[in-house]
Amino acid sequence: MKITSLRLIVQHLAFLVSTYGGGRGISLGAYVPCLSCPFIYSCSGFCYLLIFQRTLGTLLTPVIWLAGGDTGPLDWDNFIGFWKGLLIFSLLVILLGKSWCGWLCPFGLVQDWITRLRRLLRVRESELSLRAKERISLIKYALLLLLVVALPVAASTGALPQEFLLAFCGICPAKAVMPLFGGDAQYLALDYSSGAALGFSIALLLVTGAILVASFVKDRFFCMICPMLALINLYRRLYVMRLVKSPPSCRGCGNCRRTCSMDNDTVYRERETAYVYDADCMGCFKCSEGCPSDGSLSVKFGPFSLFRSSRKYAAGRSKWRGRAAGHVPWAEHAPAAGHASGSTFFRGSGLSPALEL
Repeated sequence: MKITSLRLIVQHLAFLVSTYGGGRGISLGAYVPCLSCPFIYSCSGFCYLLIFQRTLGTLLTPVIWLAGGDTGPLDWDNFIGFWKGLLIFSLLVILLGKSWCGWLCPFGLVQDWITRLRRLLRVRESELSLRAKERISLIKYALLLLLVVALPVAASTGALPQEFLLAFCGICPAKAVMPLFGGDAQYLALDYSSGAALGFSIALLLVTGAILVASFVKDRFFCMICPMLALINLYRRLYVMRLVKSPPSCRGCGNCRRTCSMDNDTVYRERETAYVYDADCMGCFKCSEGCPSDGSLSVKFGPFSLFRSSRKYAAGRSKWRGRAAGHVPWAEHAPAAGHASGSTFFRGSGLSPALEL
């Protein structure tokens, strides 16, 4: 079975289990490393960012205790709970790496549906310059530091209203969109219970609208600024499931760059080491499926190879079209020095320079 087909099946199964599994007695815990929205009534597992925001402030408990303050038993329980949650989350991330984003995230699948709609309408995907992409990618780290760390910690100390305890959840588009699949539209309404609640509900609608529009014109736009991806990326050197490159086998054709939904070019440019994970990579592994070089790219789980790129595989699923919508022209992909010319390679292999996978 092709990676793309297998991924599509896994994505939809994960969506069904995450969104409706809770109503069937399935419980995946509160430490899921993807946007499995806890605001869905029938959700089977909670996005880890929720519990992370709620318990992060308890790291101040030892400081308060040493200063002679009253921490109370509940704060100590949450302090221990924070480290327990972080350990479980870390193990899950190390085990599957960024596949949580590319294969298992329910909101990621929603973005893929929006992409499919754009293609059905034959609307061209917007292209970002390298500088623009780098600047946009920094937003996820800003969101992680501000909305997931700083504001919740400030709220836990009483410096800010309690609505800021879940600051990121307050503006996360998944909170507005995902409950709709459970028949719940309450988060599309304004909350007048307090000034802070009203502000968050307005911000939620504005952010959600902007993200949906941006995701229509650019594949997986929210993934570029998602703080969960930023958090998962901190473990990138420890992944058991990972993408590995054999630089000597690379022909410099540029297919990996053209097939990437996130417009990453690290896989294409890396010519020395096997490590090719870009900070924005979502672990979909489409690049390995599109690579026409035997053994150049491999998907590994520990020491085991789950998939290896091959010319035969790539040729078998190629579509002979000219320039595909949203993809960079062949002429813009010049092979690096020391590598065979892309056009020469394709002439020798029987494949087209305009290959789109």
